[in-house]
Amino acid sequence: MTTAFEVLPHDGHQHEPSALPLHWPRTASHGTTPSVSCNLGWDLDTLGRAQTAAGDLVRVAASAYLADRSARRPLTTFTRTIDLTVHTIDPDPWNAAPGRLAEELLSWLTGDAWHLRAVAAASGDSNPVPLPDADDVMLFSGGLDSLCGAADHLADGAARIHLSHYDASTAIRHAQISVSTWLNNQTQQPLRHLSIKICQARSAVEPSSRSRSLLFAALASAAAASSSSPRVTVPENGFTSINPPLTAARGGALSTRSTHPGTFARINELLAALDIPVTVANPYAYLTKGQLLARAYDRAGERLLQAGAATLSCSKLDGNWYPGGSPVLNCGLCLACLVRRGAFCTGPHRDPTQYLVDRLTGTARDLLLEHRSKDVRDVRQAIIRSIDDTDIMAVGELPPDTDFDTIIEMCQQGIRELHSVPLP
Repeated sequence: MTTAFEVLPHDGHQHEPSALPLHWPRTASHGTTPSVSCNLGWDLDTLGRAQTAAGDLVRVAASAYLADRSARRPLTTFTRTIDLTVHTIDPDPWNAAPGRLAEELLSWLTGDAWHLRAVAAASGDSNPVPLPDADDVMLFSGGLDSLCGAADHLADGAARIHLSHYDASTAIRHAQISVSTWLNNQTQQPLRHLSIKICQARSAVEPSSRSRSLLFAALASAAAASSSSPRVTVPENGFTSINPPLTAARGGALSTRSTHPGTFARINELLAALDIPVTVANPYAYLTKGQLLARAYDRAGERLLQAGAATLSCSKLDGNWYPGGSPVLNCGLCLACLVRRGAFCTGPHRDPTQYLVDRLTGTARDLLLEHRSKDVRDVRQAIIRSIDDTDIMAVGELPPDTDFDTIIEMCQQGIRELHSVPLP
C-alpha cells in the first residue's frame, strides 16, 4: 500500500500534485486548517530562535506524524509505503544523508517504508519569543514515568523546561494539566512548561501513532537548541522501553519501539548529522517501573501518590465505549496498565488510581474483560516462561554500550512485578 502526502504551510505552493496536501497553519494565530489543528505554526514561533536544522527537524517529524495518522494500515499486511514531501527552510540535508537517516529511523519506529523528499519554502514574518536558557529539557507526557522523572529531579537545582505534546485526546491533555499543576505547587519557582499541540483537524484515520516519539524528541531538541541546553531527558522505565515480547509472536517491528535504546541511538545519530548540539537520553533505562516509582517516592513521599492517580498509562483509552465508563480512566487491564499496577504492587505504596475495570459493573465490565482477554493471557504466558536474551533481541538491536546482563535482570524483575498483579 503506497500513500503520498505533502505537508506545507497553509499559504505554500504544492510541489507534488499526486500527493494529498496537509496544510499546516503558518502560525497558531492563523487558526485551524481543514488538515491540521495546532498551537505551533509551521514557522515554529513558540519554540524560540532554533537553528535552521533544528526547526526543519521539527517540520519533518511533525509531517511524518501527520502522514502516519492519515494512512490506515491495510488489513492483510502490517506495513505501508509512505511517500512524504515536506516543506523546509533548507531542504539540502533532507535530500542527502540526514534524510536517509530519518527514513531509516521512521521505518524502525513504524515498521513501514518511508520515502522522504524535502522542498524549499520561504520562512514567514514571525517574531519568535526567545526561550530562556535551560540546563535540561525534560519530556513530560502526563504518564506516571514522566511524573516520577520530574519528581526525582525537583531538588537538583537545574533550570529545566518540561515539554509536552498533545493531540486531540482530551484525556492526555487532562493528565498533563493535572500533573503540571501538582509539580508547580512543589517548587518555589514557577514551572517552565511548554505544551505543544499538533494533530489532524479531524479524527485520525490510523489509531496507532508510532512516529510520535520522533516528533516528541524533535520538539524537545529544538527547544533545547533554542535555550542553549545540551540535553533532552526522557523519563521512561527500562522495562517499557525494551518492551520485551510477552509471546513469541510479538517481536521486531510488531513491538513498539518509542523509547527503545536503539531509538535514542538513531535519534542522536540524526542530531549529530544535522550538527544540532543536543543529546537525547533516558537516565532510567535500567530501572523497572516499580523501581522508578520507588525512587520518586523516596524523593517526594506520599504526596507523589495522589498526583500519580491523575497520570495516564493506558494504551487503549476506550472507556467512553462502555456504559458507566469514562474516557479519562486507565482501563487497568491492557499491558501498559498491568505494568503500572505492578509498579504499585511491588513497593510500600498504595495505588490511589481509579481503574475502569473497577468502576464498570455487569455486562459493561464483562465486555471490557473480553476486550482485554489477550492482554491478560499474554501476561500469564510471560509469567510462566519469563524473559531471556532471545526475547530482548527480538525487539531490535541494542546499542554497543548497553549492559546486556543488567537489561536481562531488569526485564525479569519487570515480569516479577507483573506477577504481583491480581489478574481476573
